[in-house]
Amino acid sequence: MIVNRKDNRPTVLVVEDEDVLVELLRGMLEANGFSVITATDGAEAVDIYRKNRKDIAIVLTDMGLPSKGGWEVLEEVLKMNPAAKVICASGFLDSAIRDEMLAAGAVEFIQKPYAYDSLIALMRQLLDAKS
Repeated sequence: MIVNRKDNRPTVLVVEDEDVLVELLRGMLEANGFSVITATDGAEAVDIYRKNRKDIAIVLTDMGLPSKGGWEVLEEVLKMNPAAKVICASGFLDSAIRDEMLAAGAVEFIQKPYAYDSLIALMRQLLDAKS
């Protein structure tokens, strides 16, 4: 399991351009034992991942982002680390797009609004799984 070196908690990179969701996710994840890094667009997310990939256990990215979209975030993160655990999220769920994301290497594709208990359970499952 990858944990934050400072506080020994798994770190999640949350990539979301809606400020309210960023704060809700941060609060929910921190309350459940995660450390959180945030990015508000895809370019920032890729840059943060590049600089901190050894400390980031999970990437949770919205698909509809300014600058670089979720597809680009997924592709670029996986180029840097093929074993990265990337969860893609969207308010629009299309089974064909979901299948494409999973085939491209996402560990899961979830629909917004988030079911927080399910999201936490998924993250714990990913952390418990061997890389």
